[in-house]
Amino acid sequence: MNRKFLSLFVVIVVLFIFWVVYALYSTTEKSNTSLSGWFIGNQIWSGHIFVTGDVEILGRLTVLPGTKVTFSVGDDRQRGDEVPADGFNDKDPTRLKSYSTTHSSLFVLREFMAIGTQNQPILFTSVAEQPQVADWEAIIFQGDGSIVDHTIVEYTRNGLNPIGKQPHSIIQNTISRHAFWGAISSAHSNIKIVNNILSDAGHEGIDLKFDGDQEITGNKIDDCHTGIASISGFQLIKNNTIKNCGDGVYISPQSKAISVDNTFTSAPAESRRVWRYGDYEIPIFGDPEI
Repeated sequence: MNRKFLSLFVVIVVLFIFWVVYALYSTTEKSNTSLSGWFIGNQIWSGHIFVTGDVEILGRLTVLPGTKVTFSVGDDRQRGDEVPADGFNDKDPTRLKSYSTTHSSLFVLREFMAIGTQNQPILFTSVAEQPQVADWEAIIFQGDGSIVDHTIVEYTRNGLNPIGKQPHSIIQNTISRHAFWGAISSAHSNIKIVNNILSDAGHEGIDLKFDGDQEITGNKIDDCHTGIASISGFQLIKNNTIKNCGDGVYISPQSKAISVDNTFTSAPAESRRVWRYGDYEIPIFGDPEI
C-alpha cells in the first residue's frame, strides 16, 4: 500500500471512530412511530411506539410518562436464538429459535429508564386485539442505574429481563402480568425488585440466580406456578405476599437466599390451572410433560 492510500485509509478510520463516538453519545427522540432494527446512541420515546421487529438500542433508553409501546405478534427481522433445554422446558416451543425469529423483543445496552407516574403509567403490551401470553418476548436491559417505575408490562414470554451486575438498578411500583415464563426474570442480575404487582406467570413471579447481594421486598404475587424461585446466589427475600400459586418461595439447596416474613396462600389443591402455548401446557402444580 503506497503512502497516499495509507494516509487516506487512516483518515477514513479516524472519521469512522469519531462517528461511532458521536453516535454513542447522541440522543434521538422518537414519538408516534414504528421501530425495528438496531440503533447506536441514546433514545427518548414518547407517544405511541409500535415495535414491528427486534429493537436493539446500543445506548440508553428513556421512556416518558404516558408512553404506550405495542409489539406486533411477529418479527420483521427474523432473527433469534434458541434457549437450551433445562429439564423443565424441554418440549416448550417458545424456547426454540422458530419462536424467537417470529416474535419481537426490546434490548437496551445501557440504562433503561422507564419512569411513569401513578396518573401516567408507561405501557408495554401486545398489539393483538385478543392478546395472549408470549405474543412478544421480553424487555432485556443491562445498564446499572436503570429504573423501572410505574410501568405495565404484559403478554410476554419473559417479562422484564435485566442482565448483568446492576446493584444500583431497581424495578418498583410496576405491574408485570400475563407472562408465559417469568414476570420478572432476574436470574442473571442483582437488580432490586421492590413493591411490584406480578401475576399470571407460567414459571415464576420472580426468578433469581445471580451471585450478588439482592433485595426482593414488598412484592405482591398472584396466580403463578411459583411465586419466587431462587436457584442459586444470595438474595434477601422479605415481606412479599404470594397467593394462588403452586409454590410460594422456593429456595434450592444451591442457593444462599434468606426468606423473611413472606406470606403464602396456595392455589386450591384441586386446581387445574395451566398456561398454554399451542399444545404445550404448564400446570400450576408439578412440572410440564418433558
